[in-house]
Amino acid sequence: MQTIDSDGHVIETPKTWSYLRDHEREFHPQIFVRDPNDGAGTQPRQQNDYWVIGGKLVTKSNVGKDVPAEARDMEDIRRRLAHMDQIGIDVQVLYPTIFLRPVTNEPDVEFALARSYNRWLADIWKQSDNRLRWAAVPPLLSLVDRGKVRAELEFCKANGACAIFMRGMECERLINHRYFFPLYEMAQELDLAITLHAGVGSYAYHDGLPRTAALMIFKFPILGAFNAILEDELPKRFPGVRWAFVEASAQWVPYVLREAQLRLNRRGQRACDDLLGDSNFYITTQRTDDLNWLLSEIGDDNLVIGTDYGHRDSATEIDALKRLGEDGSYPAASVKKILQDNPMRLFAIA
Repeated sequence: MQTIDSDGHVIETPKTWSYLRDHEREFHPQIFVRDPNDGAGTQPRQQNDYWVIGGKLVTKSNVGKDVPAEARDMEDIRRRLAHMDQIGIDVQVLYPTIFLRPVTNEPDVEFALARSYNRWLADIWKQSDNRLRWAAVPPLLSLVDRGKVRAELEFCKANGACAIFMRGMECERLINHRYFFPLYEMAQELDLAITLHAGVGSYAYHDGLPRTAALMIFKFPILGAFNAILEDELPKRFPGVRWAFVEASAQWVPYVLREAQLRLNRRGQRACDDLLGDSNFYITTQRTDDLNWLLSEIGDDNLVIGTDYGHRDSATEIDALKRLGEDGSYPAASVKKILQDNPMRLFAIA
């Protein structure tokens, strides 16, 4: 069995931006380190590192300490692969960290950063014997120039990308907005999955809520995107697109499925019997899910699993694939689907 980690991460470093072209050097993110004793009063603060992009601070938090630093930061690809062997992973699909939140509203800055990031990942893939696959970061603010975006995605596809990275909201728009339809057409034509990862691409939403509302900021947009795609029947418009909902657990799926079915029925549109399967939807499960209950509710054809490798949050479980494979309390056929068959189909991995 080939085990596939459907949610690993990279932590961006100065090398990530070394692929910027000469005329883009002014957009190079800078690192700012805040002194933990600066203005702390009687209680010293934890030291925080930030990227500075366009004069704004983007925190470098959520960095995992339970994996080798040189593997986490992609300084040593062989070390990453060796650690994957230790924790039972054959193939890992990589997502960014910095782009889990909005970083700019400037199309030229976004394009430069996305392009540099994508070339960094392409070089990582080339060193991995095809074991480190990745989700391309699309320059969404440049979608008015379809040829430019298409060329970028073609490069990514030719260099190990198996998906297109998106967040639960993008460009101050919901995911079902017609603005993104050209991207979904490209995804069909290039056979790249659309992976909606926990996070948000809206300054108004991200900055408008308090930091204590992290669940609403990063996870809830995924639920909303799931429902919006179903209600607007985007899978019928783009039947070749495979959609993944990543790092927001899966126990909410039965509820949102029923809500979408209800809303479709109220409009006189009959929802199909297998709404998940017919929509080409895949969802990452995690240790907080009651998996046996979930299997009884939605079956085992649309679930995948990820480790959240490189991070340290409620979704992180470095041994997730090994635990699932060795647990023994789940049907063996379902485990094989979650670890191998479903992600192979989702990411078109042979």
